[in-house]
Amino acid sequence: MKTQWIVGLIAGALILGFVGGLVGSFAFPAKSPEGDVAKLTERVASLETRVAGITTSGGGLRVGVVDAETLFTRVFLPQVQTERAAMEAKARDIQTLQADYAAGKIKLDAYQQRYLRLQAELIQASLQVNLAMLEKMIASPGFLTLRTDLQSLRTQAQPIVDEVEKAVKEAQVTILDMTGFNERLQQLQTAFQQLDQLLTQVAAAKILEITQQVANEKGYDLVLRTKDVVMFRRESTVIDLSSDVEGRLWALFPTR
Repeated sequence: MKTQWIVGLIAGALILGFVGGLVGSFAFPAKSPEGDVAKLTERVASLETRVAGITTSGGGLRVGVVDAETLFTRVFLPQVQTERAAMEAKARDIQTLQADYAAGKIKLDAYQQRYLRLQAELIQASLQVNLAMLEKMIASPGFLTLRTDLQSLRTQAQPIVDEVEKAVKEAQVTILDMTGFNERLQQLQTAFQQLDQLLTQVAAAKILEITQQVANEKGYDLVLRTKDVVMFRRESTVIDLSSDVEGRLWALFPTR
């Protein structure tokens, strides 16, 4: 009997999360994970060595692919569609303000005051995206094994929520120390991004888990992530399992 060898979404470091996470690029741009490059290179080299050692004699090697990035976009982002719309609207407000300032329609001091207020409100709106996703994960039976950890994460996130709310209220009046206020916002953005990354990793782990379930049930030996991994595949021999995985992912959120 063939030994079943499942490599879930391997050469793309899925567990590190997807580009943009739940909120996209509306907050600070994500930092480059330079420290993970060497590890990823080692993993890919190891994979190549293992693939080279596989013989396809006998029953042959069953290979599948999964478009994990698209699954994240199609299943998880719609769960927080309303919150994302509010966040995107706030980002557009900032763009409009910047355009008005560039056109000379607003003075520097007024621009700085309003810009900091809108930035605080954008952080709050972005945080709401994550909190909404967190609540849906906690409520979902599909995340039951992680529920205690997710509830703990919600508790740990509360001080961030309180600080952001405090900053938004302070920004409603004249900000006397703009430099200090801006530094506070940067700290809050960093804390918020960590929460966003954690939730994105939870989503990535669930995609990986379900992919492994599908692959095991269907008898696949190898499953690859299509993004940045598969440059060519023969349709008749490499099967796309994305639709099977997507159906089970939607079942995680039965209330929609």
